[in-house]
Amino acid sequence: MVGTLNELVHLSNTRFGRPRPRHGLRLLYWFASECVSFENHSMLSECDPAEGDFGFHYFQNRYDQYGNKLLPDEDFSYYVVGNLNSPGAEDLPDYVSEDKYTEEHDSNTDRIIVSLDEECFHRVYVTQHHDRSNYDPDATYRISRGLLMIIRMSLYAFLVEMGYYSYIQYVPPMPVINYRPQTTNTVSSDLTAVTLSSSEPAHNEPPAAQNNDTIIQLHDDTPAQEPSPKKKGFCERFCTIL
Repeated sequence: MVGTLNELVHLSNTRFGRPRPRHGLRLLYWFASECVSFENHSMLSECDPAEGDFGFHYFQNRYDQYGNKLLPDEDFSYYVVGNLNSPGAEDLPDYVSEDKYTEEHDSNTDRIIVSLDEECFHRVYVTQHHDRSNYDPDATYRISRGLLMIIRMSLYAFLVEMGYYSYIQYVPPMPVINYRPQTTNTVSSDLTAVTLSSSEPAHNEPPAAQNNDTIIQLHDDTPAQEPSPKKKGFCERFCTIL
């Protein structure tokens, strides 16, 4: 008995259309977004499988070697789509067929099978090839009308939800840091090099933190061209002021 998938998590658990570069998930997205529309409780066909649109062709649903059929018998004809080598498949969007590799990649193994009641789809199934001639009954599922409607999001969001991409790295934005590398002339703690000229007083800078090459000039009657002694002169003037 074929199980029915109603939620995205159900579809994800089947591993249908994975790993990349298999095209089944993108094929299913195309079908849900462009090949079917919804009116009341009906699934209207926006393409013509009976005329071979997009590579659709008749599916016989014949007995296998064990006397079983892949799908239940219905009063409506079955049609299958997804073989990228079928006539008409070239009309599929590029995002469906872009990874058309050789058979060793299994990129052309997934199929969608529909039963068609004139202008409406009666049932929709997904499956995959077991070998060149047969489909895998253990990998065959019915896709509910509700799930088809859920799939009609963006393609990228759908593939991410299905885990189609094996690795997606999120890199947060880097903060902006005003950083200036410290050099040998750097004497302040904020990584900013400080150079005091002889004409600039050292405001709010304690004497202990001053560089030995810094010249401190006091504005008094000392000639401008004759610098004061660095240590002793400063102490003497300081004591005189006090």
